[in-house]
Amino acid sequence: MLKPMIDKKQLEAIEVTELFQKSFFENIYVDEGDVSEEKSDDLSLEKAFLDGVTMNQVEISELSALDSVFTKSSFAGAVIEQSYLVRLEINSTRLQGIQLTELRAIDTSFISSKLNDANFRYSKLKNVLFRSCDLTGIDFIGSNLKNVVFEECDLTQSNFSQTELTNVSFSTSKITDIIISPETIKEVFVDTGQALYLSSIFGLKIKD
Repeated sequence: MLKPMIDKKQLEAIEVTELFQKSFFENIYVDEGDVSEEKSDDLSLEKAFLDGVTMNQVEISELSALDSVFTKSSFAGAVIEQSYLVRLEINSTRLQGIQLTELRAIDTSFISSKLNDANFRYSKLKNVLFRSCDLTGIDFIGSNLKNVVFEECDLTQSNFSQTELTNVSFSTSKITDIIISPETIKEVFVDTGQALYLSSIFGLKIKD
């Protein structure tokens, strides 16, 4: 997975309120600030570093982020109708209940972040890492996941119904009460305990 190509020394500091005054930003650094419940038709970020920004319950029709980092921020309850993420790192950030339907993400990582009850329906994820994240109740219905790793995450009550899974790893994560469609699995990696648990869900009988 490719990491963001960004150099903080080359970034220009701006206020968080400026993000909703025009649609395109490049080489910017945003340090703290609260713009919760703001609305935007289009927001495009390239080489942007957002640190400690609060954007709870914002509404964005279309979001794109390239070679960017969001850290120690909050997007809880945000509604983003369409988004395109490439080489984006999201770290120590709150995204509870975020609506990210039809997300397109490539070489993107979610680290130590809260995404419980997030909506990722009908999304396409390729080369994506979730590490040490709270993903309880996350909804991936109808999505396509390829080369995706869930590392030490909590996927309790997550929904992968009708989700195509190709080279996806759950092996170090908690998958209690997961909803998953066996007919859409192309290549999934699990540990022994998870294999036994999934076998019970799929109605398989293990006979020694």
